[in-house]
Amino acid sequence: MEIKNIELQFKDEYLIYDRRSTDDANNQRNSLSYQRQRNIEYANYVNPKIKIADLTITGFCKNGIIDESHSAFKQEDEFIITPDGSVQYRILRPKFLTLIGLLQSHKIKGVIFLCWDRASRNEQDDLIIKKLMQVGCDIHFVEAKYEKTSAGKLHMRVDGMFSSFYSETISEKVRNAQKKLRDERRCLNFTPIGYLDFGSDNKPLDPERAPLVKRMFELYSTGKWSFRQLGNWARGQGLTKKPVRRKRTKEEIANNMDLAELPKVSRPVDHKTVEYMMSNPFYIGKIKIGDGYEDSKAHKALIDDATFCKIQEILKKKHISVYYVNKEFHTYREMVRCECGRAYSPYEAKGIIYYRCRCKDGCTNGNPNLNESDISDAVQDILDQVSFTPQEIKGIEIESTKELAKINNNRNKTMSDLQVKQKVILADIDYIAQNKITLLRTGSMDAETMKNEEKRLANKLTTVSDELKAYAESAPEMLKYITTFSELVKDAGAHFKFALDSEKRGITALVFTELIFKEHKLIGYKVKGGFRALLERKSTTDDKNDPTDPKKKTLNVVSGSAGRARTYDPLLNREPLYH
Repeated sequence: MEIKNIELQFKDEYLIYDRRSTDDANNQRNSLSYQRQRNIEYANYVNPKIKIADLTITGFCKNGIIDESHSAFKQEDEFIITPDGSVQYRILRPKFLTLIGLLQSHKIKGVIFLCWDRASRNEQDDLIIKKLMQVGCDIHFVEAKYEKTSAGKLHMRVDGMFSSFYSETISEKVRNAQKKLRDERRCLNFTPIGYLDFGSDNKPLDPERAPLVKRMFELYSTGKWSFRQLGNWARGQGLTKKPVRRKRTKEEIANNMDLAELPKVSRPVDHKTVEYMMSNPFYIGKIKIGDGYEDSKAHKALIDDATFCKIQEILKKKHISVYYVNKEFHTYREMVRCECGRAYSPYEAKGIIYYRCRCKDGCTNGNPNLNESDISDAVQDILDQVSFTPQEIKGIEIESTKELAKINNNRNKTMSDLQVKQKVILADIDYIAQNKITLLRTGSMDAETMKNEEKRLANKLTTVSDELKAYAESAPEMLKYITTFSELVKDAGAHFKFALDSEKRGITALVFTELIFKEHKLIGYKVKGGFRALLERKSTTDDKNDPTDPKKKTLNVVSGSAGRARTYDPLLNREPLYH
């Protein structure tokens, strides 16, 4: 039967209401079985005229008996005053609310409670029960009888007052006990993954999960892992969450199912689990007290402070680098980008490897798909041009004497200026060292000023010395380095052409840090080390020979993270070493 189908067939019958307080679970008088037994005895023997309704409604009552488990002191502080002057507030006990509706509509005659504090939890409940009694509802209490006199009303008020006092006392004891434990730096909550729960003062490391959790922190601190990929890795290692019971359904709560009857289940970790773990100070031995964190007496740190702080810096920067777990090999993964800055991702279709880019809004790249062969051809073309041709070497040798003389002359002038600056600094340092007492006596300098000046001069001397070392390399040695390096990489193109995919990736990574494509064409690249001068001089030479020739490929050669386009000649147009 459903509540809405109840008419007036039980209008002369009663229900029994039993409430168990979840805040005082160890009190025997608080148990549902004790209340049920006493209430049935009252109906059968003390007042046999009372007939218990043979009413069973799923989630509400069984054979006329209502059992409800609810807090003794939780209540809504908010209320509403309607335009007609009535006051509304919420009743948090769902079964009690249904019972009130049946009593108010006179679909049942009355109800039996063990005592006042099983019916009422606060002043608001007191008012409801009194109003129901005033409109003719027959309410019985097993342990008390309230006469319809002024003395009976006083008795009712006193019991209501003690009922509220009892609920508030329990609430106060719970709060004080929790505050005391927190002040003692104990842990009242369930611990995160990696720890076990053996009481508020004993939270040892989980021997199965703790090593994996520590490894997860170490991996994330490298800055190469995302939450999702680290979660995938953890699941692959067999890491699970701590065993917990699922939440009870509304029907199970209504039927007073004991939470202990539900089995504990260990669920797999996910990216949200990892995100929570990486920012939780519990792992460095801290617990939350008030608005801050203090050292715990219930558990020890699993992660050192240095690793945890490094991870917090990564989280602040919203690090998005991704380390792919068991990713399929592709030759140019993470090397190819569109002009808008987005990376190309590899995929396979009909046995052919393609790369696709999800471009930013407004990107002018009309075709964001690339065939892997397009990339290989572009790299091959560049590597074929990486070394000097015989004509270029011959031209360098013819012009080298005159041009090297110019460069050496500029270098010598710069070194002379630096040496003069170095002598001046050394003289200042020597003066202070020999005249410390005089400077202090005359008040020209105090001890702190003198210390700061010596430090400033020492730093200045170090800077000048480093510049002198940088200019110490002669121009002929630079020329020899460039031509020798050119010969070493002369056959790079041939090796690349016949290399395996893994070898092609190695060669490409050795030369380039990034390849920039637009509509199937390479429009720029970032290069490494000694390859820079060789590749950038080719871009300059092509432009000088015939800048209007459409067959010439003019590429934007970019070096470094700043992304500045620069042109170089290996000897004359390169970035100057000597100023």
